[in-house]
Amino acid sequence: MKPKRPILIGGLLLASTIALVLLLEPEASLAKQIEQKHQPVTIVNAHTERYQPHVTLIGTTSARWQSELKAQSNAELIWLDDRLEPGVLVKKGALLAKLDKTALLAERDQALTAIKQAELQLQKEQHEQTVALKMLRSKSSSSYARKEPQIAAAKATLTQAKSAYLNTQKRLDETLVRAPFDAVILKRAINPGQYVEQAQRLFEIAASDSLDVVVPIGEQQWKVISEAFNKPHILVRDRQNQSWPATIRYVSPKADMTTRQRQVVLAVSKPYETTTRLLPNQQVNVEVSLSPTTNSIKIPASSLTRDGQIWIVNNRNQLTTESVTVLQQGDDELWVQIADTGNQVQASIQGESVHKIVVYPLLSMQQGLDVTPIEENYK
Repeated sequence: MKPKRPILIGGLLLASTIALVLLLEPEASLAKQIEQKHQPVTIVNAHTERYQPHVTLIGTTSARWQSELKAQSNAELIWLDDRLEPGVLVKKGALLAKLDKTALLAERDQALTAIKQAELQLQKEQHEQTVALKMLRSKSSSSYARKEPQIAAAKATLTQAKSAYLNTQKRLDETLVRAPFDAVILKRAINPGQYVEQAQRLFEIAASDSLDVVVPIGEQQWKVISEAFNKPHILVRDRQNQSWPATIRYVSPKADMTTRQRQVVLAVSKPYETTTRLLPNQQVNVEVSLSPTTNSIKIPASSLTRDGQIWIVNNRNQLTTESVTVLQQGDDELWVQIADTGNQVQASIQGESVHKIVVYPLLSMQQGLDVTPIEENYK
């Protein structure tokens, strides 16, 4: 009968163990359920670094002082510089073409004759006025009797004749077609021996010492780029990867009515004097070197919301948002600068500031929400 006692004790121990497991299992399940209530979010550790951004913008080249030289009178073209083809550079005052001035010489002589006749008529009226004033005794005589309107009309006729003479002389001078400034020939619209009419286009030219580059800038980039305009370092690069240094000519005082973008107009000096020319009406890349920043971070492109914000997980595993300024944008990553660091909760990893950036922010996220961060490898 004695062996039954150890069996009884072993049975009691087994029953106690099973009961203890059954009692503890609901608590573990409950803890697991509580832990699963926190929303999991994927994060990356973004280190705060010193960074000098280089922003690349899209611009369009535009000819400077593009204008047309037109004939000022009907005449035959008697001389044309045969070297004047599109792309040729000419200096200010260079003679481009000559028009026949025979008709204008005759017109000028006629205008000179009209001046002499007007002077003669004025002298005649002034002499008659002197005689009339001596003969008139009554002080109440009319102005017509005193020859006042006649003299005024003679003076007006003389003034008109002199203006006509000056106009003819000006058109006579313009029979010699000259470059008004240092220019590049964009188009030649005449041929030797051709008869041209007044206001007919002869040449299309543009300034050769400079070329404009129109660059639209969005509102998000404006704050960052405008600060770099104090000491700009700007390069204009074409599709052949040729580059030219550029300076700021002016900032448009109004935004585009359709896109609401600001426009900056750059100047490229002497674009036509190199072997590879920078031509008007082509799209170019504009590379702007900005000032170095000390609180910049590199984040995945997916982390930026439409409102220009990022979601950060603080050291209490709670969500918070921060507004950022985009410094440089790539295909899969962004360099941004956090606008306000006052609300950030930063950790220290190997002496560097680190932010837990949410990789895929959702519209359902809320400030202060408890989450379970899941770290993703990111370089």
